[in-house]
Amino acid sequence: MSQATIELCEKFLYTLDWLLAVTKRYTSQVHFGLVHISFANPRLLGDTYGAQEATHKLDQILINLQAAFRKTDLVARDGVDFWVLVPFTPTDEILADKVREIIAIASQNSLEIVERDISIFSLPFCVPELNQDYTAEEFLAYLKKNHVRLASHKIVLPPVTA
Repeated sequence: MSQATIELCEKFLYTLDWLLAVTKRYTSQVHFGLVHISFANPRLLGDTYGAQEATHKLDQILINLQAAFRKTDLVARDGVDFWVLVPFTPTDEILADKVREIIAIASQNSLEIVERDISIFSLPFCVPELNQDYTAEEFLAYLKKNHVRLASHKIVLPPVTA
């Protein structure tokens, strides 16, 4: 990953840590959305493009996602996973439609060959399985593992065959 990608991820995690701390204190006052986008098959990407070219294409998707979302939204990449932190969103349906359009545009870098699995979470919500002092990284891992149960919306974009 490039240095810029690493810096974006650090900024994202720092902000998410702060938001999680605020929501623990003021549960009903802070609302935000979190979008998880997974390009489900990293092996296929590597086999198709080679590791270096696949990494370059994923970095390009990160740039496209940053340009497509609002300036107040934070985008981070962790391997083949992308996370978007969206401050207050009026309705999940509008966010789901926007995300679907953005992913279609961002995938035009030939990465539509793999399934794109998108989960949208409306936060805050109670996380009884985690201890009270969980970090942003632990929270993201928890969401990724439990996305089927916790996501308010789920979008699966199948691979496009040539």
